[in-house]
Amino acid sequence: MPELLLVSALACAIMTAGLVRMLRPPRRSAAVVRALAAAAVAAAVVVPLGAVTGAETTSYLLASAFAAGPVSVLLGGAAQEVAPGRGGVAWALVLTWAGIVFPVASVVPPLVLAGCDASECRAEDFGGALALLVTSAAAVLPAWRAPSSGVREGWARFALPALVVWLAAVVWLASLEGVIDAYTPRILLAAVVAPAGGAAGWLLVDLLKGTPRHPVRSAADGALAGLVAIVPGVAGISFPWSLVVGVLAGAAAAVVYGSRRLSSGGRAGHWALVVLASTAIGYLAPAITGDTIGFVFTGRIAALLPPVAAFASAAALGLVLSVPSWLLARDARRAPDATAPRNEKTPG
Repeated sequence: MPELLLVSALACAIMTAGLVRMLRPPRRSAAVVRALAAAAVAAAVVVPLGAVTGAETTSYLLASAFAAGPVSVLLGGAAQEVAPGRGGVAWALVLTWAGIVFPVASVVPPLVLAGCDASECRAEDFGGALALLVTSAAAVLPAWRAPSSGVREGWARFALPALVVWLAAVVWLASLEGVIDAYTPRILLAAVVAPAGGAAGWLLVDLLKGTPRHPVRSAADGALAGLVAIVPGVAGISFPWSLVVGVLAGAAAAVVYGSRRLSSGGRAGHWALVVLASTAIGYLAPAITGDTIGFVFTGRIAALLPPVAAFASAAALGLVLSVPSWLLARDARRAPDATAPRNEKTPG
C-alpha cells in the first residue's frame, strides 16, 4: 500500500526530530540535513540492489531506508563527540554507513539464509535490526575512548522526546508489513509491551543497585532498550514473550550502562554497547523461544547458529568500514595541536 510508505516516511521524520531533541547536537540543522541525505542515499542504493538480487521487496527496503534518517542522528552525534566542530567526520561516517554498510547488511543475510536448505537456517529480523541497529552501534564502538560531552540531560527534556520516538517507532514498525492484516495487531502489541517491559526491567535494576537516578529518566532509557530489542521479532514474538524480551533487554541495558568498568567511555560508545546488548537479546529471542524452530521447542542448538553468525558478521561489517572515518577524526584532532605552536609565535 503506497499510503503505508507515506506513513513510514512521516514516522521516521518524527523519530529524527525526537532524537535531535534528545541529543541536542550543536548544529541541529546540519543533523537534519545529514538525516535527509542518509535516507536518500540508503534508498538509492538498497532499492536497486534489492530489485536485482530479489532479497526483499521494494516497499520493505524503501520503508527500511527511511529509518536511516534517525540512525544518522546517532552516528553524527558520535562523530561530533569525537571530533567537535569537524563536520566532515560526521558526513564521512554517515554516508559510508548509509551507502555501503546498510545496503549490504539489508540484502546479504536474507540471500545467504535463503541458500541454506536446513530448517534451522532462519534468523527472524522483521524490523531490519541487523542493518539499522547492529551495524550502526558497532560503527560507534571505536569512539569508546572519546571524552564525554559533559551534557547532562534532565529527565523531562529526555523522557518526552523518548516517548515521541517510541510512538513513532510503533507506527513505523507496523508500516513495514506493507498491508494491514492479521499480523498488524501483534506488531502493535509487541511494540508497546516490550518497551514497557524494558522500562520495568531498568527500574528494577536501579532499585536493586540503589542507583540515584530519576525514575522517569530510567524508565525512558529502559523503554528505548525494550524498543530496540523487539525490532527483530516484533512480528513473530507473541505475548507474553514480547514482554519478557523487553524486561530482559531493559535489565541488561541498565547493567551495561551502570557498569563501573564501562563508565570511562564517552557517551556515544557507552550507548553503542547498550544498543548492541539490547539488540542481541531481541535478535536471539526467536531462535530460543520460536514456536517452530526455537531451541525451547526443538531442543536443537543449531537453531542458534544462524542468528549468532549473522549478528557477528553485521557487527564486524559496521566496525571495519567505520575505521576510515575514525582515522579522519583522529587526524582532525591532531591538526590543531600541530599548528598551535606556529600560530602562537610572534615576530621578534
